[in-house]
Amino acid sequence: MNTDFVHMLSQLPDPLLFAGAFLLAGFLSTRFFFRDRPIWRGLCQVASFAGFTIMLVVAGVDPFEPTPPMDHTLKFAAISVFKIIWWLAASWLLVGLLRMMMVFERQPNETRFLQDIVAGIVYVTAVFAIIAYVFDLPIRGLLAASGVIAIVLGLALQSTLGDVFSGIVLNFAKPYHPGDWVILDGGLQGRIVETNWRATQILTPSNDLAIVPNNIIAKAKIINASRSATGHGLTIVVRLEPMVTPSRGCRVLEMALLSCNRILREPEPSVMVRSLDAVALECELQFFVAAIEQGPAAQNELFDLVFRHCSSAGIRQALPPQSASVLPPRPVRRDPGEAPRRLLDHLPIFALLTDDERTALAPKLKRRIFKAGDVLVEHGAVAQALSILSSGALIASQDRGEGMDDGEVVRLGPGDCFGEAGVLTGSPSPFRVSALTRGVVFEIDKDDLAPLLKQRPAIAAELGQILARREATGRARFEQDDHDRAGEDLSERLAERVRHLFGLV
Repeated sequence: MNTDFVHMLSQLPDPLLFAGAFLLAGFLSTRFFFRDRPIWRGLCQVASFAGFTIMLVVAGVDPFEPTPPMDHTLKFAAISVFKIIWWLAASWLLVGLLRMMMVFERQPNETRFLQDIVAGIVYVTAVFAIIAYVFDLPIRGLLAASGVIAIVLGLALQSTLGDVFSGIVLNFAKPYHPGDWVILDGGLQGRIVETNWRATQILTPSNDLAIVPNNIIAKAKIINASRSATGHGLTIVVRLEPMVTPSRGCRVLEMALLSCNRILREPEPSVMVRSLDAVALECELQFFVAAIEQGPAAQNELFDLVFRHCSSAGIRQALPPQSASVLPPRPVRRDPGEAPRRLLDHLPIFALLTDDERTALAPKLKRRIFKAGDVLVEHGAVAQALSILSSGALIASQDRGEGMDDGEVVRLGPGDCFGEAGVLTGSPSPFRVSALTRGVVFEIDKDDLAPLLKQRPAIAAELGQILARREATGRARFEQDDHDRAGEDLSERLAERVRHLFGLV
């Protein structure tokens, strides 16, 4: 520092008073004036510390040198207090700077543990500096004594220290980050909330917060389900009756996978025969979802499709392996003419019909066979019949404009229907429906369906809801927007138009 400047400051009243004034000014400015302005608050803290340091230097106080004995006891005490404050303030500013640098790296949560470790080291160093430079005590003996104490504490706190050092390893290795979905040994799984100095907090699927010590996680096998670039893989096991040939069973299960809307197409789902004996044909279905949270919904949909496809193909499920019972003899093959009535009995949209109404409607269903690649409904075509898929898998796609390929909207399995737009409102179809596999559909002409819709308006409303949901799904997929309200408005318009069309008002 310039000697003339120091000499000029030394001519002022006691610099220690100015040092105290700088401390008071910094405290008041950060607490009251710039409380809601972090940048200005930080600048005031730095300026206050700089002014405080300059005043100490002018007063001849060196924080790195022990305070020499003096006759004036009050001044000696003030200098000692100011030196303690200087070391604590310097440590506090250094810790704040380190924390700010870690925040600038945009990893405040992931580096919180390391921030605490660094802050602890800085503050411990400051304490030793105060002991050496303020109280003028030898720290070698203190370090030796503290080593003995550390050994005793280490033996008493083995578990806690194991968690701390395991936390350090986990923070450096970073096998997971907050927000990742992990699966641990023993079946515990959930989303990482936070990792602190002792434990990792995991939010389980049941919305409970599991606190797992870092020592246990460091030794456990960890599966990070959020780091996969191709999605999360799942498997389900299906047991079919042993009279079904493996090739036919796999073909039916592959159609169920093709019909599922909640699984990924890449990597490709697959069916593998696990075993075949006199009790069951056991098959394993492997598929992938975009995120592990979507797994339960995808499994539910796939199990439903497996049941529908197997029922359509006349395949029964096998009994559990621990069951001592056997399946009853297969009934005599039913007449294919009974298929329309069986289809009506299992369709939710016709659940309100009486037995007599289903019996009267069944002969009006016309059977239509299609093969893979066939187009059942073109874009803009006005359907004159409601089509109900009995077997096979279909895909409904939407025109995305000139120069762009059709985009997939939804896949259809046994029991799903299409052609609602033409039957309900006479409007052209917004979708192109094509076949993924060979199969069968049954068609109900609009003229045969009209009297039924007049007697059962709820059926028309349900068909309108199905069409509205599909159109909303198509817009949401291609425009990446939320169209739930648009879907509701569309269903209301469709229901109103249906009522006018069939004279229900």
